[in-house]
Amino acid sequence: LSNGSLKFPVVIKPRWGSASIAVDFAEDEEELELAYKLQTNKLKKSILATASIEDLDRAILIQEKIKGVEYGMDVLNDLDGNYFHSFVRQKLSMRSGETDKAISIVDENLDKIGATIGENLCHIGNLDCDVFYDGSDFYVLELNPRFGGGYPFSHEAGINTPAIYIDWLNGESNIEKHNKYKAGIAFAKCDRLLDI
Repeated sequence: LSNGSLKFPVVIKPRWGSASIAVDFAEDEEELELAYKLQTNKLKKSILATASIEDLDRAILIQEKIKGVEYGMDVLNDLDGNYFHSFVRQKLSMRSGETDKAISIVDENLDKIGATIGENLCHIGNLDCDVFYDGSDFYVLELNPRFGGGYPFSHEAGINTPAIYIDWLNGESNIEKHNKYKAGIAFAKCDRLLDI
């Protein structure tokens, strides 16, 4: 902040986070100091304490807040770590750190980012990523080696990753029948109260 390489507003969040627990924003130095102290206390009392206890001094990240469009991306590699494809959705609304409403998109720039990640990480299976676009640059913020809360949007847009896993496990290589991904498919999650 003092040399200008980081500017307000900033995001204060746990390094090993989940569901936007203990995420805060600061507009100036005073808010940053107060939020950092509060986050440190919250972290010790939350479900994230176990993941953070090993390195509590580095358990909170401070990052510049990026203004722009947020995307969720599933980067799918095969069971040998070879890149298969990326499936992207634009996040239209969020709730508790999870995508609540989204629309599927096909974008060459995001496909290249997904390919770069998949080819270099050589991970197995699905990798959930968060990407921001500020109008000129793309920023990859998170890499989660799992199905994320946004996967149902990709599934509804035409990619059936569980079926692909089953085919791969059975030695099938022709899995394109499970890839009917289309742009422009919008969905929203819906909560219902059930009598249990």
